[in-house]
Amino acid sequence: MTLAISPAHKLARLTGTLTFADAGPQNSRIRLYATNQPATGGDPGGGLLVEILLAKPCGEIDASVLTLKQSEPSGDLILETGTALWARWINGRDEVVADGSVSDAAGTGDFKLSGTSGTVLYAGARALLGQCTLT
Repeated sequence: MTLAISPAHKLARLTGTLTFADAGPQNSRIRLYATNQPATGGDPGGGLLVEILLAKPCGEIDASVLTLKQSEPSGDLILETGTALWARWINGRDEVVADGSVSDAAGTGDFKLSGTSGTVLYAGARALLGQCTLT
């Protein structure tokens, strides 16, 4: 049998995640990497492709779904050319919130990029966070 949490517990978890992600003086950020994904919180093993700055608060909860919001609607500047394989979400105190896979909007990644087919990013362009939700 699978553990099923109550709707009230689910909402409390999402609220806790949002509170933790927004903790600290800085905005929460999502960093995309072209390296192999390490264990959660491990050394990224390479350079940063782009850092996506989230709004503060970094998302909103509606109908028991937390949807992340990018601070800049036009996207964030891509620093290096490469294929984004994974992302690290950090809070305003530079603590790891989560690590996960990256895909384009049609894919099944934990973090999705909008406006692209695949996850190749080009230096000087802008990265747009697609719909990124937690349930």
